[in-house]
Amino acid sequence: MTSIASLRHRLTLEAPEETPDGAGGVVRTWTSLGELWAAIEPMSASEAMIADRRAARVTHRVVLRQRSGLTLNHRFRLGQRTFAMQAIRDPDERGRFIECLVAEERP
Repeated sequence: MTSIASLRHRLTLEAPEETPDGAGGVVRTWTSLGELWAAIEPMSASEAMIADRRAARVTHRVVLRQRSGLTLNHRFRLGQRTFAMQAIRDPDERGRFIECLVAEERP
């Protein structure tokens, strides 16, 4: 069970904004939608070879107070770290908290 006291990390919620690049594609930038308090907990870590390069994947569970309009297109930022949404759910079906499973994006 999540308590309000465990929401001790100040995360920035960001939404993608795409603008045409003039060559038929788009340029994606991220716009801040505000800051929120959340609990963040590491879940797993794995490695894979992608394009002859070792890549790490770290997943976390982020818990925050109920918030409408949150989608898999959003992401969280904690300092220089970014976390892409993988899944969103109501952990106890009571509408008090949202649990987001996220993957840490590595540059």
